[in-house]
Amino acid sequence: MLIWGLKRVQQGMKRAFGGRLTYLIRDRFAGVWSALGLGVFLTLILQSSTASALLAASLGVQGEAGLALLLGADVGTTLVALVLSFDLSAFSPLLLAVGIFMELRAKDKRQRGIGEGLMGLGLMLLALGLLRQQAVPLEGSELFSDMLQSLIAEPWLAILFAAVLTFLLHSSLVMVLLLAGLVGAGVIGVESGMMLILGVNIGSAGIPVYLSRKSSNAKRVAPLGNLILRTIGAMAFAPWVTEVHMGLNYVSMDPAWQVVLMHCLFNVTVAAFGMLIVSKLAGWIDTRLPRETLAPLPSPKYLKDVQETAPSAALANVVRDTLTMGELLEDMLREVHLGMTERYDALEKKIHQSDDIIDDFHQQINAYLLELGGQDLTEDERYRCQDLLLFITNIEHAGDTLERSMTLLLKKKNNLHIDFTDYENEALDSSMKAIFKVMPMSFQVMMSEDVSSARGLIQAKHEFNINHQKFLDGQQHRTMQAEKANPVAHSLFTDLMRDVKRLHSHFTAIAYPVLNREGELRTSRWRGYNEPKSAQSMPDQLNDAPAPDVLVNDKTDVAQSDADQAAEVMAQVGQIGEQPEVSETAEVLPVQAGVKPL
Repeated sequence: MLIWGLKRVQQGMKRAFGGRLTYLIRDRFAGVWSALGLGVFLTLILQSSTASALLAASLGVQGEAGLALLLGADVGTTLVALVLSFDLSAFSPLLLAVGIFMELRAKDKRQRGIGEGLMGLGLMLLALGLLRQQAVPLEGSELFSDMLQSLIAEPWLAILFAAVLTFLLHSSLVMVLLLAGLVGAGVIGVESGMMLILGVNIGSAGIPVYLSRKSSNAKRVAPLGNLILRTIGAMAFAPWVTEVHMGLNYVSMDPAWQVVLMHCLFNVTVAAFGMLIVSKLAGWIDTRLPRETLAPLPSPKYLKDVQETAPSAALANVVRDTLTMGELLEDMLREVHLGMTERYDALEKKIHQSDDIIDDFHQQINAYLLELGGQDLTEDERYRCQDLLLFITNIEHAGDTLERSMTLLLKKKNNLHIDFTDYENEALDSSMKAIFKVMPMSFQVMMSEDVSSARGLIQAKHEFNINHQKFLDGQQHRTMQAEKANPVAHSLFTDLMRDVKRLHSHFTAIAYPVLNREGELRTSRWRGYNEPKSAQSMPDQLNDAPAPDVLVNDKTDVAQSDADQAAEVMAQVGQIGEQPEVSETAEVLPVQAGVKPL
């Protein structure tokens, strides 16, 4: 019950203040002394030094700052233990009642988290009271006393036993309170309890070391430094336990209180000594760790010298590197898709890194294609060069949409503790899956320039636009009918759906130049516009003509704004009416000048 109550407190505080804690760690703390205070603060909130260390490490607090944070977290644990060592079990029913009431009547995520935390604290106080009651019969148990005395007779064996038990429980706070209860009941002596406290501190330092064993060197430095300091501290304190006991008799005569004070004295001493050598110790550990073999960042590999490569081979090489760009973008999309339903603190950093790589690909491929365009190319090769320029630009724009808009919207959603409704989550999930479905089709058109595949891509866009509008209309209707709608949540959902539509348009844009060369697109979407008679007979002037307004241009989402506009384009492709599916052998005739479109 004690462990479960502690977990409830941790989960509740993370739910209530997780976003604000992330903001404080990332934006408000810098330097070793700030990190020390941050460690104390986080542990008072989360009730666990291990949880504080893992949260801070996930947000980039590493090296000497991470070591200082762990030292502060250990001091924070002692403060929590000092408070809980008092007999506060009388407050347990009140905390449980208030916590249950808040969790059942909570109107938002923060109130629910606070209620869960109060319930957990009430359970902890109740468990400690029961522990004190159950420890009384153990005082007269000869078997239990003989077992403990044989263990405590060997001080270093007792330290090892306490360290292993603490590691298995994954909580030093639980062990400290347990030992205080046993000492207070007279089951074990005060000096034996102090010796076991030293083992508890070593065991708690081993937990972050184990959890970070597969992490980078930067993340392993702080846990290893903390373990070294606490081991040295335990070795220094062990010979002086009797003297420490005598000194604490002047402070308090309560045996349980003396054990908790020993825990406090040990951690404050280790923290004070550690802060004096934190920089040197972190540097020394970093030099002793095996060097990491960092994987090289992806970069274009097939862009050979334009002057020494045939145009057809150069274009094929561009396609190979463009496929790598597509794989990177797909990974970014999956990360953002995951971040829509789960809290993902590292999302912004990962998306930023991936977008930088995609920007580098775009810059190099773009320069390569522009240089290639200045060579003596055939008409088909020049068309191919232009299509690839359009495609890589849209991939780069899609990456910018993920980094500069969608990740920031998801960050705002998490910081404000906003939960989307089931309908909104379904709409986002369905729309993202439609993007994953259209991506292979887009790359197929890019590689083959097949007309029937391009028609299929336009058909997919038409279906997406209809479903996208249905989701928006449905969400707007539900918001208007709700008794208490959240305008911020409505705005965030609408913005995310807008960005999803923009992403979908970036992938379908490659179909338009393919269909345009086949004469299957209008120059204008306005029904009253009549194309010039020579529009279908000027293939040699296509290179100099402005791009049709249906093409994606300069990060602008040119997806049709309603189903009628989408249907108008589809009518030219021959997909409206009785032909919902695209036939691979379908032949679509170009619109003749002067003929009113259907």
